[in-house]
Amino acid sequence: MQDSSTAKSKILSATSYELKLLLRGILLPACLILFFTYVIISLIDVERNGFFNSIPSSATLLIGTIVSLKLLFHTKLEKIEIHRFRFIFVTLICWLIGELIYVYYQFFLGIAVPYPSAADIFYLSATVFLSFHLFSILRLKRNITKAKSFVYLGFVASIFPIYLLIDTIYNYEQYYPDSLIQFVVDMAYYISDAVVIFPCIPIILYTPKNDPFIFHWLLIALSVFILVAADLGYTFNASINEELLKNIEWLWSFIFSIGYILLTVSIMWFSKIKQILEYKQFSESLKDEHESGLGRNNSANDFVEEFDNSDQILRAMRSITKKAEKHIDILVAEYVIQRDELVRFVNILVECTRRNRSLNIRLLLPSPKLDEEDIRSNVTSNISIEYFDRPLGSNEISSMLDGQHLYIVGFESGNTNDQNRYFVQHVNNESKIEVYTVLFERMWLLEKSVDFEQISNKMFSHNN
Repeated sequence: MQDSSTAKSKILSATSYELKLLLRGILLPACLILFFTYVIISLIDVERNGFFNSIPSSATLLIGTIVSLKLLFHTKLEKIEIHRFRFIFVTLICWLIGELIYVYYQFFLGIAVPYPSAADIFYLSATVFLSFHLFSILRLKRNITKAKSFVYLGFVASIFPIYLLIDTIYNYEQYYPDSLIQFVVDMAYYISDAVVIFPCIPIILYTPKNDPFIFHWLLIALSVFILVAADLGYTFNASINEELLKNIEWLWSFIFSIGYILLTVSIMWFSKIKQILEYKQFSESLKDEHESGLGRNNSANDFVEEFDNSDQILRAMRSITKKAEKHIDILVAEYVIQRDELVRFVNILVECTRRNRSLNIRLLLPSPKLDEEDIRSNVTSNISIEYFDRPLGSNEISSMLDGQHLYIVGFESGNTNDQNRYFVQHVNNESKIEVYTVLFERMWLLEKSVDFEQISNKMFSHNN
């Protein structure tokens, strides 16, 4: 029989395997190809005309834009994820337009260092949209904003752009004797870089190590660090020594391209993780099981008890929970019990953990059903609660006890309007237990990376 730890282990093993493929098959080759491309460019362009410097970075951004489009339209994202990744898509579009303008200045107009130029409008706009994405992650990760040190960590990340900003103002007459426009553009870059890098260290330090999306967050943060470093280096070079910038402009372009690659790979990895954790096929399995009555007529070893009073659901769940010794995983579908009954059910779980202090409970709840504040004050440390926002092909409560037993509580028929017949079933079929176990683990890993508190409260307010 496959218990929850085995199911989780298999999911994480699949994740680790896919991560190695991504690193060895995409990230490493892409970086090597980019490196040798810029080495060749630097050797060919002996006069430092910069004709080809921005062509590889433009190609990288075009690929990143296509990858982000695929994520938005072909990966099953939550509404809040679609909102966040729209910022990433617009960021890549702005960068791409900026790079194409930069290529036009270098390749067609023969300007080796087109700075400042019209391209900077789009570069700065991209940084603004990327900042929106990163700060939306801060709002998503409530544990980060609740930490007292996250503001100080943000300022640590921003200290170098702030230093260059102050240095630019202090040495205005020395750096910009004849160029007010460049001074304004440099100031805009330093300010935008200080803002965009602010969330990166808190995101890295406060993201749980068992978060399946941690590599996604790390890649984004690393991408921002590299892009900000390239921004600062390029801008500072332009202010103190334009001839030096002309000679090493290809190097800054290479560094920018590495940042774009890391951001693109982070999007690819997010899409891959969503596919690994996608539970649609298991949701359909639950629906098939339910429509066939969970095979009750053909399962001699399964015990079924029927009743016609919805209040008995809570009594049945109390009895089931008391049978657990160490841990219990509970998945509550949307149409089984009402909101007030759900709050009472959580209180029952709290009572059980107080009687059995070694009992740990994981509870997956439908976000439209519950105002999270109703239960937060009563929940003990032995109870972990996550919310899912997608329809589940089942109208049952499934409880997996100690990785060995499965209890199903739900409607006797598939008609959710028929609330007169209920059942509680002890399932002994190992294949059925495995379906529920794997479904729960995938949903748990997926939903713990998406904070549905705001969605839950918004939907609850809307329903009322």
